[in-house]
Amino acid sequence: MKENRWEMVSGILLDCLEVDISERRVYLDSLGLEHGVRTEVESLLAIEDGAESLMNFSAIELSEGYFDESPTENAVAGQTFGAYMVIREIGSGGMGAVYLAERADGKFEQKVALKLLKREMNTAALRRRFQQERQILASLEHENIARLMDAGSTDDNVPFIAMEYIEGLPINEYCNRNNLDIVHRLDLFREVCLAVDFAHRNLVVHRDLKPSNILVNESGTPKLLDFGISKILSTDLSGEGSNTITKLGVMTPGYASPEQLRSESVSTATDIYSLGVILFELLSGHRPFETKENDLKEIYSAIIDSEPPLPSVMAASDSNRNPYAADADQTLDYNADVANRGQAPNRDQIETKANRTLQTNAQSSQLSSSQLRGDLDNIILMALRKEPERRYSSVEKFSEDLKRHLQGLPVTARPNTFSYRAEKFIKRNKVGAIAGGLIVLAIIGGLIATLWQASIAQAERAKAEGRFNDVRNLANSFLFSLSPKIEKLPGSIEARQELVTLALEYLDSLSQEAGDDLELQRELATAYAKVGDVQGNPNNANIGDVRNAIKSYEKALGIRQKLFEKEPESLTLMNELADIYIRIADLQTQIGNRDERKPLLQKSFVLLEKILEREPANFEARKNLAIYFSRQGMVLFEEAKYADSVTYNERASDIYEKLKIEGGDDPQILENYANTFMGIGLGQGWNNDLQGGDENLQKSVELLSSLAEKYPNDTNIKFSLMFAYYVLAQNTTDLGDVPKTKMEYEKALAIGQNSIKADPQNIRAKRQLAMTMNNLAGVVNSGELYSSALELMQEVRKADPNNPHIAYQTALVIFHSAEDALEKKNYESSIALYEKAKDAMQGVIELEPNFINAIRVRLFCFRYIGNNYEALAEKGNRAKNLQKALENYRRALDGLTRMKNHETLGEFDLKLVPEVQAMIEKVEESMAK
Repeated sequence: MKENRWEMVSGILLDCLEVDISERRVYLDSLGLEHGVRTEVESLLAIEDGAESLMNFSAIELSEGYFDESPTENAVAGQTFGAYMVIREIGSGGMGAVYLAERADGKFEQKVALKLLKREMNTAALRRRFQQERQILASLEHENIARLMDAGSTDDNVPFIAMEYIEGLPINEYCNRNNLDIVHRLDLFREVCLAVDFAHRNLVVHRDLKPSNILVNESGTPKLLDFGISKILSTDLSGEGSNTITKLGVMTPGYASPEQLRSESVSTATDIYSLGVILFELLSGHRPFETKENDLKEIYSAIIDSEPPLPSVMAASDSNRNPYAADADQTLDYNADVANRGQAPNRDQIETKANRTLQTNAQSSQLSSSQLRGDLDNIILMALRKEPERRYSSVEKFSEDLKRHLQGLPVTARPNTFSYRAEKFIKRNKVGAIAGGLIVLAIIGGLIATLWQASIAQAERAKAEGRFNDVRNLANSFLFSLSPKIEKLPGSIEARQELVTLALEYLDSLSQEAGDDLELQRELATAYAKVGDVQGNPNNANIGDVRNAIKSYEKALGIRQKLFEKEPESLTLMNELADIYIRIADLQTQIGNRDERKPLLQKSFVLLEKILEREPANFEARKNLAIYFSRQGMVLFEEAKYADSVTYNERASDIYEKLKIEGGDDPQILENYANTFMGIGLGQGWNNDLQGGDENLQKSVELLSSLAEKYPNDTNIKFSLMFAYYVLAQNTTDLGDVPKTKMEYEKALAIGQNSIKADPQNIRAKRQLAMTMNNLAGVVNSGELYSSALELMQEVRKADPNNPHIAYQTALVIFHSAEDALEKKNYESSIALYEKAKDAMQGVIELEPNFINAIRVRLFCFRYIGNNYEALAEKGNRAKNLQKALENYRRALDGLTRMKNHETLGEFDLKLVPEVQAMIEKVEESMAK
């Protein structure tokens, strides 16, 4: 026989050997083999039938023949293979057996699932398949996939694989035993999707997905097992025979796809079908065709030709059949199907386990059919479509549709149309001209009836479409007409929040009816972005709900990303994506996730570069690019890279210089332009160029003052002006001009107080007013102002307790109160306040470890505590107080030196290192006397 023909015959033979003898003829009929190949296979099967006493041995008996031991269930316990000693058998299949083993070389403790090819199956073809499984496992490193730990061969060249040992339950049993609700089941299933999608991205199709190959451990983490019949899609990994079509004998019929049963080539769509069956079972308690599974011919026919029922209908079924009865057969067969279950293969024990499983499952609560009706029905049935190309294009998209359902967003899965069902009906019933004619007549009759009904319903449909458009226009009026007109008005936060939320409710409702309307989806994304602005955008008046603001922005991002996938050349969508990345980056800064801010800004920059490469004059892209440069300037300022911060703000200023000419009187452009001079001046001042900083800050104040006069009701411009006065006053303090400092702080104070009076819920106003009070208190030595500032900051922090910036500013008020007590020579009170400020700054650092200013001010606390103790030494307890002063000075010096070495100490603060060193030397001299 020719070699290639023998490869085909041997492959079919091996699969047939795994099918019950009574079902082999049906199975061979289904393959449509050439007569010669069929004859060869049947002749070899006849030999197998004659050797029934050998081939029908149980897995235990075959193990006995291989290992030459007595026929006990743990015949190989204690034997060593490579570095592993067998404890007991935990599974057995057609090609091999799996054992629980532990590392025996003493290097470290480790349990593994040891898979051995049976000696009597040790053929070249099966060794190749075993080698393929090893290659596949080696390429799959994922937290939800059982890992390959080791591999090797016995002395007589029988291969083995050592895999991660998983103690857990099949996913369906885990869900039922723990009575998981629908949300947790979907979340768990989406974790499985991550693993399968990872395998697909590494060019591996599993081909035998079923609950017993997905174990969930005690921590609730699912693990994907058994890549023994997987297909490698990469030509780099595929060896001879690796692309052989998988036959029914080595997979589970209930979870097999139509193309597998038709003996066609498989693809990632095959796994999507099996995942659809698994999700069907997890949510309804049934498999689509479970009543047919006891008959091979019927299950073939059902999966290939019959449309699956709705999961919601199956879940609502009043059938007396236990929906988990089929699990008993699977449980009895665990020793063949599950490579990592920790149970001995004694049949009595397995039957006991099966009965226990049935009792547990029968007691578990059923999910409501109403929860499945609609989206989930459509999602599951899309995964179960007969044609692979009509299923989800990837597991990722399958999982994404489930995520959209959980978020209340429209899903991409749509019900099958009448024309599709009719087409499938005709294809399944080609029984002659008469039947075909009857079908055509039936379809024509149905079309006539449909047209007649359509003519009656046309007027009602027109009314419904009119109402749809009316509601949509109303929502758009809220978002794009009314909201922009009131968003900058004093006291408008509550009204804006109610307005935008109401509009969002309208659009959410509409999106369920018009999921394919791209323009409506864009409107929905804009609505989510506006809700996020009201909730916590630090550049607008907001209610301080930063974390929910991030969630709203991420919803907008998700929609825009999906739209961008459909229109990857759309410059408008690129701009909208760049904008939402910047907004999310702003908020990540507010909650201390600075590491996440940079990649978000970089994504924005990449999109803007693409736009400007194609359209250098694109106004929106240049505006967003200027915003990006300003944000980068802020990042660099916070990293104490003040010169670089100035450079980025100057680049933003250059862009706004041109945009304000093109944009006419756009107040946002003019405001942002003025703010760039504030950024430049701030960076210059901290870089020890106080005079240059003063000039740019004065320019910012002048521009913003002019805008505030022109737009008196624009709260954003007022806040920018307030902050400009505040920063100018800080810089003037360092210049030593006390009267001017006081005047600038008082201007900022007046704006803040008026803002709070107009809008008591405005968190942004409260926060800025508190910081202005804090700084002014230091100028005028007012304990009352410090108290008021701290009270306001505590209100702000209560609204957002995990915000490191707010925590820092609250600690800063305490720090300045301590300074005031020191200046008034209330040393003991000052020490107590500095200790409190020091602890508060430590709390900030715990929220955000790289918060440079918090680290810096905490070190200042040590320095000034030392000043207090040194002053107290003049009054008494000299030795003790000097020792305390020395300890605090040394801690301050150590920290400042580390900052200097790491280049995180700004130019302005470098002088502190020799100053503190001199203090230490002075105290040491005093103590030596």
